[in-house]
Amino acid sequence: MLDTLRRRNHVLPLLVLLTGLSLTWLSFNVNLLLFWLLFTLTISLCYLEVVTQWSFRAPRRRKPPLEDSMWTKIHHRVSDQLMVSHHILQNPTGRTVFICHGWTSGSQRMVGRAQLFLEEGWNVILIDLPGHGESESIPKWNAELSSTLIIEVLNHLHTSHKELFGNPFLIFGHSMGGFISLRLSHRREELSMHTDLCGWIAESPMTGYSEIFDETCQILRIPTILRPIVLKKTMRHFNALNPSTDDLSSLTDVDCPAWGQYTEPTLLVQADPDERLGESHYLRLQHVMASNQPGLLRSVMMDDLAHSGESNHIRRDEVIRNWLDDVFGHSSA
Repeated sequence: MLDTLRRRNHVLPLLVLLTGLSLTWLSFNVNLLLFWLLFTLTISLCYLEVVTQWSFRAPRRRKPPLEDSMWTKIHHRVSDQLMVSHHILQNPTGRTVFICHGWTSGSQRMVGRAQLFLEEGWNVILIDLPGHGESESIPKWNAELSSTLIIEVLNHLHTSHKELFGNPFLIFGHSMGGFISLRLSHRREELSMHTDLCGWIAESPMTGYSEIFDETCQILRIPTILRPIVLKKTMRHFNALNPSTDDLSSLTDVDCPAWGQYTEPTLLVQADPDERLGESHYLRLQHVMASNQPGLLRSVMMDDLAHSGESNHIRRDEVIRNWLDDVFGHSSA
């Protein structure tokens, strides 16, 4: 019953508020001390429910959708959600890259990054994350459910447009897209084309939720003493929203490497400084790769690259192109 309520927006806060106020009103003529205790408890519990729900907020404003006749647009109905993908097929026997955009971005913002792959003869897939571009919103936004929907869209494409696959398959994630790509690495066997996975590119990636939880607590000014309670409630909501995946038990479960880690050649292109995520995220990735997958990570720190708003960046493209040549050989263009 509680899990059903946790999957919905506003239901638990309203239920707690109405139940608490009803009990408070009934206690008014019984005991004044009890009245104030119940009132305080009601406000406190309602506050906890509201700030927990805030952790699953979706972007308020969407970036403009990708409208370009060069790109083939497909609407997918997966897990009763509408998801939208865009792709360009150049070579049925060529390589394919899936580029995953970041938080509040969209496929339209990834076209500049896609251009260098198109010039190198690659096929390119873009997918609007839930609540972004033209994809439908989900009641409570979270990276696990978004990863599930991305997996289902890729599998749907693998069935309906098999010519996009069957050759080396690369995944490129920017910011939150990097966090999604890490989860795809953990859940790779759910991907129909997982045996074709050949590498990863992470641009200024988010690599853990710990910092985001701390940031959310600071933004909402949640008292330190209440943060462990909010964390436990947040994990319960997460587990209710994702019944088919393993339950979370601590914040480390949503940090790399438990959340996911790359096991193929990987390029990290990092804005330095990273004005949005700071240094902890890319340092975590570097440490995990050095410890668990030595020799597979190439890190390039770029002082002329910003975290956001860099759809086109000549030096980043040069770095990526050189890495592609080193890992896969010269292009097929």
